[in-house]
Amino acid sequence: MSAKKAKKNKQVKPPQKTSAPSSSEGKSRSKRKSLLPGSWKWNLAIFLLLIIATVVLYSPDLHLGFFEVDDPDYVTKNPWIKNITSENISHILGNPYFANYSPVHLFSYMFDYAIAGDGAYGFHLSSNIWAGVVAGFVFLTALAFSQNRIIAIAAAILFVVHPVHVEAVAWISSRKDLVATAFALPSLLAYLKYRNEKSKTWYIISILLFLIAVAGKLSVATFPAVFLAWDYFVEKRPLARSIIDKIPFVAAAVIIAWAAASAQPSMGHRPDPYVLSAALAQNFWLLSGFAPYVLYRVPPETTNIALEIVAVIFLIAVFIAPLFFRKKLSMAAVLIYWIIFAFIPAQVLSFTHPVTDRYVFFPSVAGAIAIAWLLFLVTKKIGKYQLAIFSSIIILISIFWSLNSLNYLSEWKDPRSVWYAAMDKSADPTISQNLGSYYVGMARKIGVQPQTEESKQELQRLASTVWANDQRLPKLNSELSTAQQNGPVQKEFKDKILSLGWEALEKAVKTKGDRVMPALFYNRGLILLEQNNLPDAKKEFIVTVSEASKENFAAVRYEVSVYSYYSLGSIGLKQNDYPEALKWFRLAKAQQDQAGVVWMPTIAKTIKQLEDAIASQQVH
Repeated sequence: MSAKKAKKNKQVKPPQKTSAPSSSEGKSRSKRKSLLPGSWKWNLAIFLLLIIATVVLYSPDLHLGFFEVDDPDYVTKNPWIKNITSENISHILGNPYFANYSPVHLFSYMFDYAIAGDGAYGFHLSSNIWAGVVAGFVFLTALAFSQNRIIAIAAAILFVVHPVHVEAVAWISSRKDLVATAFALPSLLAYLKYRNEKSKTWYIISILLFLIAVAGKLSVATFPAVFLAWDYFVEKRPLARSIIDKIPFVAAAVIIAWAAASAQPSMGHRPDPYVLSAALAQNFWLLSGFAPYVLYRVPPETTNIALEIVAVIFLIAVFIAPLFFRKKLSMAAVLIYWIIFAFIPAQVLSFTHPVTDRYVFFPSVAGAIAIAWLLFLVTKKIGKYQLAIFSSIIILISIFWSLNSLNYLSEWKDPRSVWYAAMDKSADPTISQNLGSYYVGMARKIGVQPQTEESKQELQRLASTVWANDQRLPKLNSELSTAQQNGPVQKEFKDKILSLGWEALEKAVKTKGDRVMPALFYNRGLILLEQNNLPDAKKEFIVTVSEASKENFAAVRYEVSVYSYYSLGSIGLKQNDYPEALKWFRLAKAQQDQAGVVWMPTIAKTIKQLEDAIASQQVH
């Protein structure tokens, strides 16, 4: 062989085996043949089992009934969900509702109503199923990310049992988070399918699913940033080309965000670095599964300039930190950015309560996947016992989280309402106000003719807790069970829960600070009215009207004002001061007409009767 030929042969390299890049995600991405590995039948079976597991876990909420906050506005008093008609559909699509724009969320109630009627049971079951569907998509998303069914199953299990989800599932009005996530995750899967197959069809499907998701709740509006993170960190795709195909997603988010933001009342808060930092830290603590879970927390605040500067540095560090994982742990970078971006919509709007459990529902998808995936990587170094140790850790976490979820669910089932347990967890005055409002509502059911069976049972459950060791309990149950209405023991029980309500409202008055809370004074007025203390009740209702005038949320301002004016009119009637009563009833009607909502359907008739009575008195 000549030297020239030998040199030529030496230059020919043998075929190289397909090997993994240094990044495990890059390796799986380069070798993928299918977005979702394994049998589709097995994947479907796991998906369905996750739905069943979720429904079973949350079955205690099926008999909760409707919650007194938001549920009346979104469900029980919402005329637009009562029938599936072109008029109702057009109205929901074309108009904000209850200071929000979330048409897909409202459509979910419309279908519930059409299928199961107006009972709370059907709505709770529907929410449980929605949560189960989300869990199924968490499994598929984790499977697409990791290409490992064990990691995907572990992530889905952790998601199902996470205690931070209780509020979003048990509170019917928080269905928004479930619906938005249920469409956002398949949007991501369709996008990954588009990147795998370069299929324009899947790209269009992804955009449409995202549009539906963000029309479910604005909280998923930043999700396209996660798609961008996937392109940049995992696929190593050129940033310019990646940004271009996110434009339709951003356009969809901007349109819905504009509609939702225009409907939201101004809360008078500016984005504050310290509030954002403190809220972000609290949200990460909630993601851990070890935090105390409660409806409302005292919002973080500070006027310390040094803390503001530290907060700015902290926020910058949080956004930069994931970049350090981009080479060896690119999946971690994507998941961390998912969590961070998912918190932005709620934090930027600076609500009165910048931290609530339901805001964590969507970010917890990434949190569950990250925990399962990182635990799998850590235990991989153990060797042949990896699966046993990994499974044991996942089971232990799942048991602990499940117990937390069930304990919190039991608080929602408490006959004194979830606000009772919340009093020990948070000093937020809204909690004591709502507890007092609950007691007032229950007290006003006593002696109502006719009394529904549901009201009787609800009062009996409350009495079994409030008067657990009281000798009057059997007599009270006897009075409630028979035709005897407003019996002597019922009156005593009514006085008891009115006093409990007053104690809770007094606590709210002392701790509210400059918070605008018209319902607080309205409920104080109702208690005094029930006790026939008309002069003091009148003072509270007048304070309520003054407080309501400061309320930024127009729907609340009008509604509380109408009820307060009507109560003032009722006091005028009891005092036989017809001109005074007529004045207040007319103000109530004017406010109701201005709001365009009928809270008091008989008010026009009452006014006419008063006018006739006054005219008759003047004639005689």
